[in-house]
Amino acid sequence: MINGCITKHTNVMNSLKKLGGFLVVAVLLSACTSLRVASDFDKDVDFKNYKTYNFYEKGLEKLEVNGLDKKRMMAAVDTEMQAKGFTKTANPDLFVNLVVMKRERTDVYDNGFYSPWGWRGGWGWGWGPYWGVGMRSFDRYQEGLFIIDFLDPKTKMHVWHGRGDGFNLDSFKNREERINEGVKEILAQYPPHSSN
Repeated sequence: MINGCITKHTNVMNSLKKLGGFLVVAVLLSACTSLRVASDFDKDVDFKNYKTYNFYEKGLEKLEVNGLDKKRMMAAVDTEMQAKGFTKTANPDLFVNLVVMKRERTDVYDNGFYSPWGWRGGWGWGWGPYWGVGMRSFDRYQEGLFIIDFLDPKTKMHVWHGRGDGFNLDSFKNREERINEGVKEILAQYPPHSSN
């Protein structure tokens, strides 16, 4: 009877450990997929009138990223704007302004396995209530908010605002691909729809 009970508890514990591991992997993968994007625009503007673009030089001078990332961001914007049919010119219909804001971020990762029953360690050994097995780790990094604004040089008005929040600025893994994907996700919201 006791052996059967121990075997049953061991099987349950192993199943819960596997489930906890799968949950951690799922959470980590979902956290890495994309930025949180949003956009806003002037509803009185006819966006069909805009055919050409260039970067807002004063904005580029204030862009708080290293030269490599600035070049990557500009190249990503060029790719997306040209895919939308825009032409880059010296006297554009739209100025593109880029902004990167930074903040400290701490992510806490948990293996997801806590149970009212678990293996006791520390002060005692054996099975008992309200004990659990869990691992926790912390990841501290600079998180970036990417902003892409469209400005009308004729009216001197801000006509479209797009943003992507959640870019890990401290990670250099696949950095160029992540910047490209981030810019693509933000600009996927342009041109705006009146239903937004």
